[in-house]
Amino acid sequence: MGFGTEMSNADYHLHEAISKSKLDAARKGGRHLWDLLYGPPRESTAAFDFGTAVHALLPGEDFSKIAVCMPAGLKKTTKEGKAFLAEHEGKIVLNGSDSYALEQMMASMNQHPISKALFNGELKGKSELSFFCKDEDTGLSCKARPDFILDDLSLVVDLKTTLDASPKGFQKSFAEYRYFVQAAWYLWVIEQSTGRRPEAFCFIAVEKKRPFGVGVYIADQQSIDLGMQHAREDLAKIAEWKANNHYPGYSERAEYISLPKWMLPKEDASSDVQPVTMSY
Repeated sequence: MGFGTEMSNADYHLHEAISKSKLDAARKGGRHLWDLLYGPPRESTAAFDFGTAVHALLPGEDFSKIAVCMPAGLKKTTKEGKAFLAEHEGKIVLNGSDSYALEQMMASMNQHPISKALFNGELKGKSELSFFCKDEDTGLSCKARPDFILDDLSLVVDLKTTLDASPKGFQKSFAEYRYFVQAAWYLWVIEQSTGRRPEAFCFIAVEKKRPFGVGVYIADQQSIDLGMQHAREDLAKIAEWKANNHYPGYSERAEYISLPKWMLPKEDASSDVQPVTMSY
């Protein structure tokens, strides 16, 4: 039992234990998991790099070692620009618009009382600690790396960039990107690793475009229960595929396919489209 392990983000991702991203791949299918486990490395995207830069602002992180803002007026194609890139090789280089967005996102988070407490040091804890455990049912090693966890292990905080941080908007992301599984998974892994279960999982959602709104949300118990159910289903599939060294695709037989329900006639043969009566 312990508080967590300090290790680089690269070393964490190289560790073969099951992470939430591997659960997501397994939910799509065996082929997706195989590609994540054994396929060639995928190139980073601009969106991923921007998210990494945002997370570099977390307490205890050193932004200057991870990202740098391109000076105004400097172009990557010029001699001076190429020299700047060479000087900061290995870092994420943010252009002017990304730098502005990052600045405004930070300003917005410093206006919300909860996210402000995180960034000004009122919340005492650590960023990017890694937690590991073994699932007794499958024998698989499991891992989680919360963005921030309080020193007393009572609260996990996760920072999300989004296009819509409103309650309805973030609810869509909460379901679509399976953040409810992430909340359940992190709470469970931390509990198994330390012997103590955090009391809550908190999301700080910040918009990456104007007006850079901020919403703070706690995953409710129903979401966590369903998230753990999904995680258990994913783990069972991963264990089976690993044991058999067989990672199936969507289906190994021909399946019937039909139109989505919203396109089909209703049972009473009525239609959502009402006839238009023209009068002259």
